[in-house]
Amino acid sequence: MTRENASKEQALWYEIAAFEQLLVRDMSKKVLIAYGSRYGSTEEIVRAMVQILEKEGLETQLLDLRQTKQKQWPTLASFDGILVGSGIKMFRWVGDATTFLKKHADELKALKAKGLVVGVFVSCGSASTPEGHAEATDRYVDKVLTDLGIKAEVDIYDAFGGVFDLSSSAPMGVLDKRMLGMAAKQMVKDTGIHLTEGGRNDLRDWDQIKTFTEHFAQLLKAGDGAN
Repeated sequence: MTRENASKEQALWYEIAAFEQLLVRDMSKKVLIAYGSRYGSTEEIVRAMVQILEKEGLETQLLDLRQTKQKQWPTLASFDGILVGSGIKMFRWVGDATTFLKKHADELKALKAKGLVVGVFVSCGSASTPEGHAEATDRYVDKVLTDLGIKAEVDIYDAFGGVFDLSSSAPMGVLDKRMLGMAAKQMVKDTGIHLTEGGRNDLRDWDQIKTFTEHFAQLLKAGDGAN
């Protein structure tokens, strides 16, 4: 083989490899993660989910619902999977996250027939203990989805623990810090859990989050989103 022919063959292999990479990218399934995070705990969970999903070969797009106007929210039809997450404050979801589910309720129902996989999660302090987890899942996820009329459209859901940031650098106002401090004292009294005063107490179970996200990825890759 001449040097010229070898160069042509090498160039051809480069073109084939590039095409294969593009083909794999086009075939990868897309996941929208829409979330409402007040102080960063839920957003940190979302960032971890992105790493897990992309490691599973899935393409992700983030939608910060508090920072993005509704008219800029993407349509769900261009995604194979949807994850919606919210922090909990004063027993309530972030308003924008609830609005997102309400706004897309009919679209979710229509897309389920085409195999859309839907997951929902919340992050809250009360879910940080085994006893509290069951109650938080029922109160903040199961009941909310039932009230919105979309529980049947959700394939997987869970409640994760939260962060009790009692440090002076916590990203919240004075009133919120006081309320969080009161909630922390009550939780210590009710559960006996240890919280470091003046510290950032991360009560999230990252193995639980990893398992949830991997399960979602498996459902999506298996095409098990249709009811």
